[in-house]
Amino acid sequence: MSNSTAIAISLLVLSVIALLLSVLVLSRYVRETQRCHLYWGVGLLLFFVTLVQEAVLDLGVWSQLLIQSYLILVAVLVGILSLGSAQLSLHGRWRPLYFGYIGATSAALVVVGLLVTIPTSIVAQGVVSGVPPTSITVLSSLVTVPAALLLILSSLYGVVRQRRYHLLYIAVGTAVISAAGALYLVSFPVSLYYAEFVGMLLLFLGFVRIPHLARSQAPQAQPAP
Repeated sequence: MSNSTAIAISLLVLSVIALLLSVLVLSRYVRETQRCHLYWGVGLLLFFVTLVQEAVLDLGVWSQLLIQSYLILVAVLVGILSLGSAQLSLHGRWRPLYFGYIGATSAALVVVGLLVTIPTSIVAQGVVSGVPPTSITVLSSLVTVPAALLLILSSLYGVVRQRRYHLLYIAVGTAVISAAGALYLVSFPVSLYYAEFVGMLLLFLGFVRIPHLARSQAPQAQPAP
């Protein structure tokens, strides 16, 4: 078995696990109707899609739409994940402002990403290891940097002020995914793929431990006189 085939099989296995994680989070949204789980579940579902795309690229398949959609989704999914944290941590006018910002920058990335021609040199031996066009890099950063900061800072705030230590999973998971970006820049693909998955697994552990808002905010019952 060639190294490329082994990586592709590994990515497909990881994609199945990512799909299961997304289904678990979305099923909690169906049961409890907390919007944070909807955003987190959709983000994990997009992660599943990008893992499948990475496997297809690793097998040598190439098309402009495939690489364009991949570069778009790897950034947009981080923005969508951050919307779940924003749903919990931002209040008043800040929440709609942040949602509008992520929506606008993501929409701009989709438009530009589909219009810009991606050079074939961005994929070497089936691995996405080149630097995307400047326009995509800038727009991706406008989505992912604020999103990653919100995921980390809102989680750390919950740990420090509310003693919700399970939120450390979200903070560490986001940090791992951010570090995976550095591995991408130095073209270390195997570590990149597994770091992405470990980060998403940590995020999942944080997401599913979020208590039901109705229970966590319910007033304590008063003892009978």
